[in-house]
Amino acid sequence: MAEMLGSLDIHDRLTTWLASARQDWSELRLAPLNVQLGSGFSAEIFFVDVSYMDADGRQQRTLVVRRQPQTFEVVFGSDLTLQANMMAALDARGDVPVPAWVGIEMDPAVLGAPFLVMGKVEGQAATQRPNYNLEGWLFDYTPGQRLHAFTTAFEALAKLHAIDWREGFQFLDRPQWGAPGLDQYLGYLVEWHSKTAMGREKPILDAGMAYVLANRPSDAEVCVLWGDPTPSNTMWKPDGSVAALIDWELAAMGPPELDLAWWLYFDDLFSRRFGVTRLEGLPTREESIAIYEKASGRTLRHMDYYDVVAALRMALVAAGAFERQVALGNIPATNTSLDNNLMTLYLAERLGLPLPKLGEDFRAFMRNLVPVEDSVE
Repeated sequence: MAEMLGSLDIHDRLTTWLASARQDWSELRLAPLNVQLGSGFSAEIFFVDVSYMDADGRQQRTLVVRRQPQTFEVVFGSDLTLQANMMAALDARGDVPVPAWVGIEMDPAVLGAPFLVMGKVEGQAATQRPNYNLEGWLFDYTPGQRLHAFTTAFEALAKLHAIDWREGFQFLDRPQWGAPGLDQYLGYLVEWHSKTAMGREKPILDAGMAYVLANRPSDAEVCVLWGDPTPSNTMWKPDGSVAALIDWELAAMGPPELDLAWWLYFDDLFSRRFGVTRLEGLPTREESIAIYEKASGRTLRHMDYYDVVAALRMALVAAGAFERQVALGNIPATNTSLDNNLMTLYLAERLGLPLPKLGEDFRAFMRNLVPVEDSVE
């Protein structure tokens, strides 16, 4: 059984670790904690109030500690190192807003699992639960304020895509999957797909994988990609400007259209596909693309193709969630929702395939689904 760490243990271990990791901080003090750490999803994210002296004098701030989940992998190949490298590199540049970088520890002996530490962002995301189209701060905004908020997010995304990956982002290069850019991105999806539900029938996923390989554009650019750009991973200030972009575990290299397709996928998911009316003022698909093109100076191409890539990747995430539920014993391996769920439904729509039936197996899958941890706010 995994070691259970109580508040005093965590307090003392973090104090020692921070003193070693940040030798530019002196007179370090951590406020008392009220948290326990064990296996599974228990307290994978928690907050720590600290004070210390640095070159600018006495500082007081709140830090976010994020542990690597130790449960079944839902997103293939995800690890804290990629997130850490992205935040550290972007924080050092200063032109794309991210949480302030503090440090990473890969030795599980410290807190029972690898973890990273960052500064807490003062801002608010457009939440998925509750749906931002139904309630919350964005719901309370005027239509003009909503448009402004989404516009600033696209502008921040355009700044990210303007970065030359060869200037401090070489860690994104994974030559085992192909040449930098779309070739490598698809190589990653090929390996993810090959290791998903091995030995089980998944015709919609198979068709999606075959389509994106057979129809890849030949004129794709190579940009630094966020990988998970959504309204729920964007932190906004009260004035509607972006405070930080968060959650970098899917960062990669590829054409900018991939990030736009992912944003549009989730914007559509939390409105049309959930049967919810989008808030007035939020830019339409066409308006979103136009705002991004103006901010970036680029013309987006082949968006229909990249919509399929986004749908395939999200369907692979759903397959990982399915396998996790089987591994936990929540649903039997004979459950048919591996290839019959909301994500494969959208993929089938895009490919013009017969639509899957979302019956009792799917409802059982959804009843037992443990949500992936929420974004840090």
